[in-house]
Amino acid sequence: MICGFRNDASGATVRIDWDQVDSAVAAAPDAFVWLHLDVSDVRVQRWLSDQPSLSRETKALLLGTENHVPLRVVGDAAMGVVSDLHHDFDDDPSAVGALRVFFDERRLITARRHPLQAVDRLRRTVERGRCELRPIPMIAALLHHLADAFITLVHEATVDLDAIEAAILDDAGEGAADLGRVRRQLARLRRHLGPQRLALGALGARPPAWASSEDSATLRDAVSRIDGVGHDLDLAQERARQLQDERAAALAEITNRNLYVLSIFTAVFLPMTLVTGVFGMNVGGLPGLNDPSGFFWTMVLMAATGGATLVVLKISRIF
Repeated sequence: MICGFRNDASGATVRIDWDQVDSAVAAAPDAFVWLHLDVSDVRVQRWLSDQPSLSRETKALLLGTENHVPLRVVGDAAMGVVSDLHHDFDDDPSAVGALRVFFDERRLITARRHPLQAVDRLRRTVERGRCELRPIPMIAALLHHLADAFITLVHEATVDLDAIEAAILDDAGEGAADLGRVRRQLARLRRHLGPQRLALGALGARPPAWASSEDSATLRDAVSRIDGVGHDLDLAQERARQLQDERAAALAEITNRNLYVLSIFTAVFLPMTLVTGVFGMNVGGLPGLNDPSGFFWTMVLMAATGGATLVVLKISRIF
């Protein structure tokens, strides 16, 4: 077990150890308990499997590996998988992990296999006494911490996009690798946050029956903040897409300009090439073959044809 908390007789928050879990769960009808579990631990897996108060569906969710189970109300409880960011120890801090959540009026059980940011911030918040130990306030606090974690990445991506935009304006050939990295990161975040926004919106609209009107309003505020983060993420992703289109258009313009210059050179040298081809034929009767000044007049003819081509192109306003 990573951590556990319960309410004592006076309503104060008390931390519990692994050997106190069974007694805390047994007292759940008269108090609230939060268990944060590491389901990669065999002892935790065995304990969850042996819990008679948990349904088979709940056990399958907490012990499973499916990461796309939306948070939904089932009877008097709610359960599902919430996307959370990996804790930035050694891994990529933008990597997204799965936090498995089950809660009813007296219990909150969260489970994960890798260290995650938002739920760890929730643990510190509870330890400092800044969160009421009840299900809806704790879920709302978790959603606020999720929003903080995601908005940090969105802000960093926005700063990167500012730098990429400046680099593209200076030189369209720059910024390709950074832009691709940011677009991949935003797409990965949106792939997880998009479905989560819809599920949380449904939960905020239809909370469990035991939730009070005040708790429902608290939950809706937290859900609206997640939705706002999703909106900012959509804007950042759209901006990244526009920068990609702008860069592609600038590169296409550079390519077209280079091809235009090359076409002008080709048009100028084509008549000159024709002259050299004619005078390069090894047949009798070529003019100037025995004339000492033949080479000079050939060069004059080549220059004249090139100059005439330039005049024609200029008159035609091709350049």
